[in-house]
Amino acid sequence: MIADKVHVIVNPFSARGKTGQRWNTIKEIVKNYFKEFKYIFTEKPKQATQIAREILKDGFDLIIGVGGDGTLNEITNGFFQRNSKTTINENASLGIIPSGTGSDFIRFMKIPRDLKESVELIKNSKSKKIDIGRITYNPDTDLQNHQFFINIADFGLGAEVIKKLAGIPSLKRGPFSYYKGLLKTLGTYSSKTVKVVIDDSKTIEDKFLIGAIANGGIFGGGMIIAPRAEPDDGFFDLVLIQDMKKLEIISNTPHLYRGTIEKHPKAIIQRAKKIEITSDETVHIEYDGEMGKTLPAIFEIIERKINLRI
Repeated sequence: MIADKVHVIVNPFSARGKTGQRWNTIKEIVKNYFKEFKYIFTEKPKQATQIAREILKDGFDLIIGVGGDGTLNEITNGFFQRNSKTTINENASLGIIPSGTGSDFIRFMKIPRDLKESVELIKNSKSKKIDIGRITYNPDTDLQNHQFFINIADFGLGAEVIKKLAGIPSLKRGPFSYYKGLLKTLGTYSSKTVKVVIDDSKTIEDKFLIGAIANGGIFGGGMIIAPRAEPDDGFFDLVLIQDMKKLEIISNTPHLYRGTIEKHPKAIIQRAKKIEITSDETVHIEYDGEMGKTLPAIFEIIERKINLRI
């Protein structure tokens, strides 16, 4: 068996700076499972994408991220050639050592939080091919650009919460930051009228509180927005929540933590490979906990494209 050529990408700022502090411990654990590996620290947001792209072009075939969902998203984007759906090396694999505040996809994929167990999993597991989501902004113009996401993208209330959290330094964010941000956002937020076209055939137009395009099932620090999502089934789970009043939203929050949102009469759930969303209002998008751009946008599933070591 040919040994993996391993490179680790460390986000030292993840977990409110704790990752950088405990790197020496993590490094010793990695040494116990991989005799040879290189590592690099990121110094600024989005840098992991470019680092991953360069590493893959240099022939490394196992990239291990140390951080949370944001780090995982950045590295995943680096697996693709620039402005393309094609990966740099279709046989390369991705592993994650969880060390972040926001780790919803990591939780969804049942990757152990224990450092030793997560590294052991990467070493001993076969790669599982999973789907990836792709967002195309400004699809009908020459200004279009693209963004990949591994877990969930959403528009409306969820994006407004992330927008509010963006003003809080990552070192000051805690595990309940999203829910606190949600409560603050409710005071001024109003649902948006959007038009949703599913697989170029079915159209839904209504006033929605939030719309989630889900490859994974969990977002917002533990909210189960898409309980039936499978990251390797070739479909998004589209979850649309119709307009609600403020107290109605708060009283129904337990549905999200219990994974029973699909039972709510104002929840519309569809499976789709392609979703085109437009609006005459300014509607923001977030993906994997990061701020995106605004509608209009097209969301496409790219089937079984990333080899995840789980």
